Amino acid sequence: MVAFWRQAGLSYIQYSRICAQAVRSAFKQQHQAAAQKSGETSVKVIKPKKS
Repeated sequence: MVAFWRQAGLSYIQYSRICAQAVRSAFKQQHQAAAQKSGETSVKVIKPKKS
């Protein structure tokens, strides 16, 4: 048995992102801004100091 997202040619990450976007867009207008903020990701790279 193959998952339907796999049959559609998606990876689990792609499927998960689509589902999260659908859930965030279903929120009432007053809660959508907070939901959109939680969906943003950022990466901070810190280079170690040479000793």
